[in-house]
Amino acid sequence: MILVDTSVIVAWLDKSHPQHERCKQAIYAAARDTLAVSSVTYAELAAGGRTREGVDEDLRGFELLELDFADAWRAGQAFRQYRRKAADDPVLPDFFIRAQAATRNLPHLTNDRRRTGAFPDVDFIFAAGHPEPGR
Repeated sequence: MILVDTSVIVAWLDKSHPQHERCKQAIYAAARDTLAVSSVTYAELAAGGRTREGVDEDLRGFELLELDFADAWRAGQAFRQYRRKAADDPVLPDFFIRAQAATRNLPHLTNDRRRTGAFPDVDFIFAAGHPEPGR
């Protein structure tokens, strides 16, 4: 099973997104395995203005993973390490999804290469297929 990040789902769904083709190819390549999305992605898609029916339809081929207490704890610990006052301050939802990948031992397909160092136990797969740069 591979946990797919919101950044990849959004680009895959939006044909005008600059990363659409890259993310579509990454999802199709990863589809030989079971693909999963987090309940956090579900919330982020709702926050983006999608309807529940639309999100359900878009994600019908994905396994849905609910965030649990172990995931939340791991996310909070990692978030505490990176909480800084900067223009690109981390947002907690990113850490929730990565923590799910960590606690469940799942590879994580994402576009976001920032702050991966808090998750040395996660096998990151980047939609571009390039190895991850410095953590």
